[in-house]
Amino acid sequence: MNATPYDADILQASNVYGLPLDLLRAQIEQESGGDPFAFRFEHTFFVRYIRDNAAAKGAQYGPLAACSYGMLQILLETAMEMGFADRPEQLFIPRVGLTWGARKMQVLVQRYGVDNYRSALAAYNAGTGNLNAGLPYADAVLLKAGRS
Repeated sequence: MNATPYDADILQASNVYGLPLDLLRAQIEQESGGDPFAFRFEHTFFVRYIRDNAAAKGAQYGPLAACSYGMLQILLETAMEMGFADRPEQLFIPRVGLTWGARKMQVLVQRYGVDNYRSALAAYNAGTGNLNAGLPYADAVLLKAGRS
């Protein structure tokens, strides 16, 4: 990933959440190509976890709760489960989106261990109950970081 206007925000997220800078930058490249306005609707996630679930944290936002936002493509529902309490579009602010995506990665690295960053990446992509589905993503990130 080449130098960007967001390098200071990326470095701060790396430092605050204890994530290796090369891996965080590679993850950003894989998720969004570095675009802070990247946006994706996750239809399957919406049907499974949001649509008929009044307990979903982002239920009041309807389909927007099942959208991925910003450079790390953090799902609104995931960010809200971790304490995000602002409007969805705030996740397009690089510092905000990076904060919540890096927080999620930190939780996953703590769960799987620093020595198993591949599983943490797979879980970030496909969920903790579906690691095998996320392994191609994890391998792509590791390759981008030169760690394959």
